[in-house]
Amino acid sequence: MSISNFYNELPRRKKSRFRERVNKVCGWSYGTFYYKLTHNNLTRLERKAVGDIMKSYQ
Repeated sequence: MSISNFYNELPRRKKSRFRERVNKVCGWSYGTFYYKLTHNNLTRLERKAVGDIMKSYQ
């Protein structure tokens, strides 16, 4: 499942928690999160970190 699909399927409250965790782990700002989400241009390490966070939600 892609990161954007996963994010869009989350309930509103979990979306904000997910976004905060990803921003903290990757060192992104709020705007960077949405830019990378819509353009799907994550580095390999960012993909791994976000993938690990996604697994913790499932």
